[in-house]
Amino acid sequence: MKAVSTAASASRHTLLAIVEAILVVAVILAAVFAIAFLSGRPTAAGSALAANGGTREAWITLKQSTSAAAVHPSLGSEVAFATGYPTNVKNPRIEVLCYQGSDLVYGEAGSVDHTFQLGGASSAWLRAGGPAECTANLFYFGTHAGHQTYNRLASTTFSAGG
Repeated sequence: MKAVSTAASASRHTLLAIVEAILVVAVILAAVFAIAFLSGRPTAAGSALAANGGTREAWITLKQSTSAAAVHPSLGSEVAFATGYPTNVKNPRIEVLCYQGSDLVYGEAGSVDHTFQLGGASSAWLRAGGPAECTANLFYFGTHAGHQTYNRLASTTFSAGG
């Protein structure tokens, strides 16, 4: 009788140890996902979600630096952008469009790590000078029904001095 009681006790102890181990793993995984969510970095599961039509938001902003050009962009200065986008987007790009009134005076597109010289090497803005209102669009090209599509993911605006 004592042997049966000892065997049952050992089985309960083993089962409780397994349940405890599962709970510890669940707590660790929850902490990892919470840290990843708060830091804005995708986890493997988050990347899979985004690749399958998840809701990870795209964003674009001027990169912050200590240079005067990044703080106050102007004609001839260089600007770069920080971006975030879903992992299923292939070959994302940035376009910078600058207007004086309703006139487009400068436009350029490049990769997400491209540095843009405002006004470029030749533009109406470079010839005329003066301040401009600029928009940077994060986008990608796709196809639909055999035609190329332009798909804007996010935008940011900034003023640039002349």
